[in-house]
Amino acid sequence: MVTGSRSSDRHPPIDPSLIDVELNAIKIYALVAAVSLESPNEYDLEHGPDTDWVKRIQNYSSLLYIKVKSDEMLKHLPVIGPSLTTEQAYEAVGDLDQYIDYVNLHLYQGRRCPGANGTGPHGYGSITWFLNYLAQHQSSSGKHIQATEAGYHNYVPVGGISDEAEGKYVARMFAEFFRRGIVRTYKYELVDEEGKQGKEGTFGLLRSNISEKPAFRAVKNLITILSDKGSNFAPDSSNYKFDGSVNDIREILFQKRNGDFYLMVWLEVPSWDLNASIDLYPPPQQVLLTLLNNHNISSATLYAFNNSADVNVSVLPINNNQMTLNVTDKINILKLSNHTNSIPHVFLSR
Repeated sequence: MVTGSRSSDRHPPIDPSLIDVELNAIKIYALVAAVSLESPNEYDLEHGPDTDWVKRIQNYSSLLYIKVKSDEMLKHLPVIGPSLTTEQAYEAVGDLDQYIDYVNLHLYQGRRCPGANGTGPHGYGSITWFLNYLAQHQSSSGKHIQATEAGYHNYVPVGGISDEAEGKYVARMFAEFFRRGIVRTYKYELVDEEGKQGKEGTFGLLRSNISEKPAFRAVKNLITILSDKGSNFAPDSSNYKFDGSVNDIREILFQKRNGDFYLMVWLEVPSWDLNASIDLYPPPQQVLLTLLNNHNISSATLYAFNNSADVNVSVLPINNNQMTLNVTDKINILKLSNHTNSIPHVFLSR
C-alpha cells in the first residue's frame, strides 16, 4: 500500500496530517490484503510547487514509520522507504535507516537484459549500480531491498521491446533480482492502461483487453512450478557443479517441503537487439550437471520455458549422478526428486 495520496492530479505537496486518514482507511478496507506499507512514490518528480520537498519527504517518512509501529493493527507490516528516481535525489534525502524496514528501488533497465552490465564507467542502470549508488544512500546499515517497480514496456519506437523478449526478460528479472539479494520485486504493471499513448500504455502483463502477453504466462507458470505454501522449514543443502559451456550461466537452487530440489538455470544474455530493435535468438549452451551429494535423486524433470513463455516438460536421464542439459536464454527449471509420486503441474499456455 503506497501512502501519500493527493487531493488532485496537479501534485500538491504531500500532507503529513493525512497519514492517520490513510492508515485508518487501510485498516478498514485493505488490511487483509496488505503485505507492506510504502512511503510516497517518486516525490522528487511529483512534488509540484513544494520547494522544500527534501525536508517534507524526510519528515513524512519518519512520521509514517512511527505511526505504523505504534499501531497494534499495523505494526507487523514492514515499512518500505520512499521511491526516488535519481542518485542525486537519494543523496539529498539521505539516510532513513531508523525509519524504514526495507530500502526502496524502482529498478528499471531500459531495453537491456536483467543482468546487463549497464553503461558508462560505473555501470549506470545495472543491478550493481542501483545497489552501490542508490540503495546505500537510503540505508547506511545495508537493509534489504524491495524493488517496488521494475519491468519493461512494449512501445518499441521509444525504448520498448517485443512481447516475446519481455516474456523472457520478466521471468529472468524476478530470478536475477532474487539471486542478487532483492527480496521482493513488483512488476509495473498488471494491465496496459487503455487510452494511454506511447510507452505509458504498454507496461502491463496483460493488454488493455485482458488478453495475455508472454510475460503474464511466464509469471503464471513460474508460480505454478515453484509454489509451496505452508509453514517455514529448514531446507537441505545440495552440492552440484556444471561443466562444459558455462559462460553467462546463472542458477538458483530451491527446495520444497517434500524434499524435491528445483534448480533454476538460464543464460543471462541479450534476447533483444538494442540497435536493430529485433528479437535475438542466442544458441543454447550444453552443460554437464553433476550431483555431488545426490540425496538419492532418482528422477529429473525439466520444465523448459519456450519463446512464448509456455512450458515444455521432459524427463532427463541420470547416469552416474550426471545429466546433460541445454541452457537457453529462457528460464529452465530442473526438478530433482527421490520419489516418483509428485503432483503434476498444470500450465497456462496460449
